[in-house]
Amino acid sequence: MSQEPNPQEQPEKIEAKFAPQSWKEKIGYSAQILKVITAAAWRYGSRLVGVVVLGTLVNIIFFIFLQNKIEHQLYQTGQATLIAVAMIVCFFVLFPFLYIVVAHKHALQSVVYYIANHFKTGIFEYFIEKSFEYAYKQPAIKAQLENNKVEDFLNLTLPEYLEKLEGMNGTLKRVFKRFTKNIDFLQIIKDAKETLGGEITLKNFENYISQKAAEQVPLPLVSRPSWAWVVVVMVFNILVFAAALILLSQ
Repeated sequence: MSQEPNPQEQPEKIEAKFAPQSWKEKIGYSAQILKVITAAAWRYGSRLVGVVVLGTLVNIIFFIFLQNKIEHQLYQTGQATLIAVAMIVCFFVLFPFLYIVVAHKHALQSVVYYIANHFKTGIFEYFIEKSFEYAYKQPAIKAQLENNKVEDFLNLTLPEYLEKLEGMNGTLKRVFKRFTKNIDFLQIIKDAKETLGGEITLKNFENYISQKAAEQVPLPLVSRPSWAWVVVVMVFNILVFAAALILLSQ
């Protein structure tokens, strides 16, 4: 005797392995990202402004000290005038530019160092989260992910998003690019697919990618930033001042 199907029975619900974050998770994650971005912006801005302001003040002091000699030489002819003009250009054009360049370099290194020591795996998790946001804007890929089909997402969407990095914060995007410059990121994605196989979910995929990629970040990027170039420019600045003092006194 055949058993009648029970109308009360519901079809088995497919476990959503690639569901987007809940609003609570999004709020917590956004707060974490904001904290990192704020700290990175402070480190970048304070070092850039600090070095440039210090360098500018040094050159203003040097110019004030030499001002009478420079003004006197400007009314002369020949080599003396050229030296005076060269000093003005050095103090108000050349050295301010050099301080901006080395300050930017040091400030960016400071940001990379901070993220490498506080958010190294997090920046790759951030990439995965943003790539899923990007994928869910595409109806065909979204439908596949909702049905736990990831082939097109892994093979097409991720490489495409790696080129665009759409929606990523500008600072984190620059740091991410530096971290992945010497990493075969697509190979890590391929390895994740093969290693996780049928057990792949958003969470374990994210964890695998972030851990493996973080291990391959070049050592110089996680090393403490150096003040060497700032010191070099400062020493050069002092030497030029000393040379100007000698030349303009003749």
